[in-house]
Amino acid sequence: MKKVDRQRLIKQLITENEIETQDDLIALLEQAGVKATQATVSRDVREMSIVKTHGSNGQVKYALFSQNQPSSSEEKLKESVKDSVIRMERVQFMVIVHTDMGAADVVTNFLDEVNYDEIAGTVAGVDTIIIIARSEEEAKAIVERFETMMN
Repeated sequence: MKKVDRQRLIKQLITENEIETQDDLIALLEQAGVKATQATVSRDVREMSIVKTHGSNGQVKYALFSQNQPSSSEEKLKESVKDSVIRMERVQFMVIVHTDMGAADVVTNFLDEVNYDEIAGTVAGVDTIIIIARSEEEAKAIVERFETMMN
């Protein structure tokens, strides 16, 4: 299946179902006869600006982000940081970022997409991100950048 057709199907599935995880989305794609890897679905989610929100049952679910969609990766990052980051702390050359439940991977996807030079790598959980900077000074700069985005 072509990428455009797969993404069209993903859009339809997200609109018609309350999908909580990428595994759920992959299972629905398989039911529709489409085999897709987790990496492919993750890339589609990022490219399509799919975000996590709360469904009618209060659980986190995927939704299409369409209102005033930011045009650049950095604008998407700023929007997600402002909406999702609760607090952060610097531990030597690392920055620990606490987000709303289920938002860490979304923020991290946008952060990885922007690809700041001072970041050596990121690790995301459900509500926590670990950003590994190249030095303590660069970790301080990351904290300052995030604080600016949060205001």
